[in-house]
Amino acid sequence: MSEYISILHTYMKALGDADYATIKGLFTEDGKVLSPFLGEMDACPFFDRLAEASSRNVITPIDVFVSTTKKHHATAYFQYDWTVRDGTLITFKVMDLFTFDADSNKVKYLDLIYDTYPIRSTAGNKYEL
Repeated sequence: MSEYISILHTYMKALGDADYATIKGLFTEDGKVLSPFLGEMDACPFFDRLAEASSRNVITPIDVFVSTTKKHHATAYFQYDWTVRDGTLITFKVMDLFTFDADSNKVKYLDLIYDTYPIRSTAGNKYEL
């Protein structure tokens, strides 16, 4: 379980550093991401899209939660100050729910949980090219 905490801190630091190679390395080969904007995608193409859409990320960790049900889940809770490629700054709080592969401790599934309404109403869909 403590390894999950370390992985989540690595993820948040890498996201803040725009180190998408490190993030992709945290996932299994068939790892998936469920995004409120993009739906379910393979992890590597998702983070490639995020890299293309971003010009700067500032991550302020709030907390990390580990499941008490003995499942392979942990959650990173943080504030994301996301500057997109057109210079728009979007600030929102995120809870990223990670599901880990029991054998490798790599991420099998990442469910991004945040309210898209404030983002879409002020900035539109910043993933569109």
